[in-house]
Amino acid sequence: MLKRALFPVLLCSVLGLASPSSYADLTQVPLPDNFDVRMKLDDEYPMILTGYVKSTAEGVMQFYFAQLGDPINMVEDIGRQTLFYKQSSQSIKISVYQQSDWTEVNVMVTQ
Repeated sequence: MLKRALFPVLLCSVLGLASPSSYADLTQVPLPDNFDVRMKLDDEYPMILTGYVKSTAEGVMQFYFAQLGDPINMVEDIGRQTLFYKQSSQSIKISVYQQSDWTEVNVMVTQ
């Protein structure tokens, strides 16, 4: 009987922890000056931002090194560089992919 009474209380507590107000925040991630947003999903977990910038991939990575410091991990896969950062309780993943005249930048923020 006690289990039946406690289950709704525990469920509400868990759902309260996953409320949108506790999600990570994309506004905490700096963006290059000429960043052109193509997709932004910031109303549910994980938060994702995709766009393009008129800069080289190396220039974009140098921007993030200057703004966020050295990443905790960096992975290269088929020409795509991915930088991993941890700020407070947020995990930030930034992927950079050089195209012909522009660079694709994808940002994912999770907790």
